[in-house]
Amino acid sequence: MDFDQVIAKRRSIRAYQAKEVPESLITKLLEYGHQAPSAGNLTPWEFIVVRDEQNKRRIVDTTFRGNQFDGEAHQEWLMQAPVFIVVIVNKAKSAARYHDKALKTLVYLDSSACIENMLLGAVNLGLASCYISGFREPELRAVLGLPDSHEVVAFLPIGYGATEGQMRPRTPLKDLIHHETFGA
Repeated sequence: MDFDQVIAKRRSIRAYQAKEVPESLITKLLEYGHQAPSAGNLTPWEFIVVRDEQNKRRIVDTTFRGNQFDGEAHQEWLMQAPVFIVVIVNKAKSAARYHDKALKTLVYLDSSACIENMLLGAVNLGLASCYISGFREPELRAVLGLPDSHEVVAFLPIGYGATEGQMRPRTPLKDLIHHETFGA
């Protein structure tokens, strides 16, 4: 698919067909993610691929909707997706080189570039996804059995979209561009 089409078609999809995703496509998505840039080429990301329904349920039970951080309203629609890719970062790996800067920003910048590659890659492969960050991290890390050196940044439901999604309104680009200094 043409890159301009991939960018234009990327949407946050929250409804999936009951159709399995071949392992070869999941591997391709992980390869796309792994090609992202990272500070010092440390590639601090790691992935947990989840297909088991019980494990998906345990993950969904850590999610929340909107700003209801402690509420019981989980993102139930996630259970439709046949695969979750959980993106975690090895904080210790980056901190060994970049110290506090790694823990404050670099691991999140690096992993976000990785995630965006996978989101665009999903479109290119005819798949759908959504960037999920609405979860209680301490609960999710317990579900996944993560050591203290690792942190969940986000997870991506992966599947064949049941809808194409809608383009959300955007601030006009001209209102976001500044020349030479802020406000100019």
